[in-house]
Amino acid sequence: RQTTRDPPDMSPTDASACPHAAAARRRVADLARTIQPHPTAAEVAGVGEVYVYQESLKKCRDDLRAFIDEVNCHPILLRLAWHDAGTFDNTIGTWPQCGGANGSIRFDVEMNHGANAGLKKALTYLEPFKERYPNLSWADLIQLAGATAVECAGGPKMYMRYGRVDVTGPEECPGEGNLPDAEAPYHDGRDADASTHLRRVFYRMGFDDREIVALSGAHTIGRAFKERSGVSQFGYGEKAATKFSGKGCPVAGGVSKQAGCPVAHVARADNKHGIGMPGGQPWTKSWLAFDNAYFKKEYTEDPELLWMSTDKALHTDPGFKPHFELYASDEKAFHRDFAAAFVKLSECGARLRPINGIKINEDPPRRMVWRG
Repeated sequence: RQTTRDPPDMSPTDASACPHAAAARRRVADLARTIQPHPTAAEVAGVGEVYVYQESLKKCRDDLRAFIDEVNCHPILLRLAWHDAGTFDNTIGTWPQCGGANGSIRFDVEMNHGANAGLKKALTYLEPFKERYPNLSWADLIQLAGATAVECAGGPKMYMRYGRVDVTGPEECPGEGNLPDAEAPYHDGRDADASTHLRRVFYRMGFDDREIVALSGAHTIGRAFKERSGVSQFGYGEKAATKFSGKGCPVAGGVSKQAGCPVAHVARADNKHGIGMPGGQPWTKSWLAFDNAYFKKEYTEDPELLWMSTDKALHTDPGFKPHFELYASDEKAFHRDFAAAFVKLSECGARLRPINGIKINEDPPRRMVWRG
């Protein structure tokens, strides 16, 4: 969640910013040496074409899992998926003018929106995958990466549909201002408070209060940066950022290898070391673990954790509060509702080919099926 007043993207993408990122990108790019022509999402029609596309999705998902595990880029890939889909306006009945999950964020005119500061890095991460699997649409690749990132962080399995058709040029990108602001003034001062602002943005996409709270739980992973939203004092690569997002030192047997150096923080769900690029400020202590820690308000225990006015609205507004409290006490309920809301988000404004989409996971349990 970023403001429309963010500075231009100054996100580092070289190996110094994320030690293993360059090597990981090269490893994925090497796979592109033997690319075979396959039908794109817009061309998929018969059973054979659907099977080929489905297999590409599965193989790409496997490659994404390995990449995410190595680079620790779960949050930024989830943010990219949300920002591509989150421009949807359900009052506009024509495609692609309605916005949504159509791959438009890959064009500079949209990527340069203030709310998207820092997301060029995520797109750079995905470019080798697009080269390896050229038949996948950008819209599908972006949503697949977001869903895979959540699963890799210990979150719920996403029962997604694929086959999204891409917009073809920058002239089809939505205008600026459809994504939420991080802090006031909201919507250039037209929204009175954080609750009003959240409802205006999410109601426009067809979400209710429960879904707003569930989707906001995505803040259980990730960090805010000075160069993006400006709500944090810590920027890219700051090794002495918070104790949860600073560099720290390598450990052996749980003890720092360097005298006087703090032990590197473990933020992952599987307790592996590594946070990717240091810097920024997280909402939770274990900010690479997709759990319900966000709803436990850990910021009240440690001032180094972030909490914004829009976060506060979720546990003070009478309509949001019951859902917030439910997720604080029931992680399974959060995972269930987030998965359903995210699948709904991933199809906002999407044009699917074939019309019923392409699945790579088995059908979900009935309680997880979203029926709009």
